[in-house]
Amino acid sequence: MKELGLNLTDLLWQLIAFGLLVFLLYKLLYRPVLKMLDERSERIRQSMEDSAKAREMAEKAQEEFEKRVLEARKEGQDIITQANKMSEQLRQEILEQARSEAEQLIQKERQSMTQEREQAMAELQKQVADLSIRIAQKVIGQALDEGTQRKLIADVLSDMGDLK
Repeated sequence: MKELGLNLTDLLWQLIAFGLLVFLLYKLLYRPVLKMLDERSERIRQSMEDSAKAREMAEKAQEEFEKRVLEARKEGQDIITQANKMSEQLRQEILEQARSEAEQLIQKERQSMTQEREQAMAELQKQVADLSIRIAQKVIGQALDEGTQRKLIADVLSDMGDLK
């Protein structure tokens, strides 16, 4: 081997040094690098899973939010509908009460007018009776007793009432 310019002991020592170097690199560098790469890929995988879970939770939260918004809108619409019904019912009650009060006022005024007319008629009958007594006294020239005259006038007025 000397002819090739190789020294066997040097080659052996170089092979031992190279093997020792490979062994040391494998133990000190290759395994930690592989371990670090495995840990990094595990972290990336875990991050991807966490991201997928977070996305799924966000989608569920969005769906829940939309569901609640829809329910709130429906409830709001129901409240508005109910308020409209109540206001319409209240309006009807107020109108009915106003009509009732107006009818009562009209009835009261009719009774008052009827009563006033009856009082006016009674007063008119009394005045007619008094006037008739005076006229009769002047025409007859003598005074009839007042009770007889009133009876006579009442008969005449009742006859006139029958004529109506």
